[in-house]
Amino acid sequence: MNEVQRQGDKVLALPTDRLMPNIQRFGQQSIEFTFLGPNIHGQPTWIMWNASEPHLIGMLSQGKMGYHFEQRTGDGVQRLENISLNRVQRALGG
Repeated sequence: MNEVQRQGDKVLALPTDRLMPNIQRFGQQSIEFTFLGPNIHGQPTWIMWNASEPHLIGMLSQGKMGYHFEQRTGDGVQRLENISLNRVQRALGG
């Protein structure tokens, strides 16, 4: 079963099959989502990779009030907390 957020024609579906990659397209890029299972806090956690080249995009976990999105940037680690799937999708370019 996937958790799905719909916005118009675009759909962000988070896979829940552990360690089974799922590729989704956002604008011009394809992103591979892999469900890792619960983290140390018991929160469902996914990693996101650029599907066309081996580049880690970030990590997503589900908290009590929303999602936590963490990614490495040129200025260090950026962490967005308690955001909606809609905002995650916008951050990914969709």
